[in-house]
Amino acid sequence: MKLAHFSDIHVTRFPLSQGFALKRLAAVASFTGMGRGRDFAGSDERIAKLLSDVDELGVDHALCTGDLTGVSGDEELTRCAQLFGHRLREPSRFTVIPGNHDRYVSSQAGAFEKHFGALCEGGRFPFVKRLGPGVTLVAIDVCRPTSLVDSSGLVGKAQLDALAQILTDRSLSTQFVVLALHYGLLRSDGSRDKRSHGMRDDLALMALVDRADVTVDVVLHGHMHRPYSVRTARRTVFNAGSGTDLHVACGYNVYTVDAERFTLRCERRAWSRVTQRYEAAPESPLNLQVRTREPD
Repeated sequence: MKLAHFSDIHVTRFPLSQGFALKRLAAVASFTGMGRGRDFAGSDERIAKLLSDVDELGVDHALCTGDLTGVSGDEELTRCAQLFGHRLREPSRFTVIPGNHDRYVSSQAGAFEKHFGALCEGGRFPFVKRLGPGVTLVAIDVCRPTSLVDSSGLVGKAQLDALAQILTDRSLSTQFVVLALHYGLLRSDGSRDKRSHGMRDDLALMALVDRADVTVDVVLHGHMHRPYSVRTARRTVFNAGSGTDLHVACGYNVYTVDAERFTLRCERRAWSRVTQRYEAAPESPLNLQVRTREPD
């Protein structure tokens, strides 16, 4: 089967136009002084073209690993839902999970689910979704509102325990299992993310993912805008990067999964400033094939 994976598409409006909050006040500096407003200018158009490109490729399923908005504003959420359109009624073809920017302020609790709940099992995490013959998606939510200078995530003991129960279920042993979350397990060089940007309990999650008695074939995430692939002690990890950030080589990944042989081939599609569309990126280092485990 073919699975499209995109992330960090960020429908972006001026932060304070989305309602006042101290966290959004801090976002103004990023929007104006650090170029975020410029880098995501026209993101609506790129999101529309990305979704159309996914449809045209005829993938079996498409996964977005969060950060659909800039500061979880009602206008941003509504606009992104408009861009998804009929896809919001197609949970068999689309899955969307929240990113930290979609949980930006506590006053917006439940706002993401209001717009995208149909594509994330109503916000009941962790959840399991069968994507196709032999392929299963397990999704967790590690995002939460944080303080002014913090953008860290947290899995939490309750979700870790529930995830352990899911991943050790023997019914998954014959499945190709995709674990999806917003934050990365590791940075591109294999190091841990910094405390204020990564997951506070990243080591606990990585220890679970790497256990010999759990079934995980690949981990998919976003959060860092430059795409990369890395390995933990036992698992392959893909970060799709940002689908729309003009500061980087934005784009998305398409995975061809052979569930019988436990192989995955990744092909990168990147935004072309010349043609103003998403195209195959044959020179991308993400174009690779991996075997996640040996067939029985």
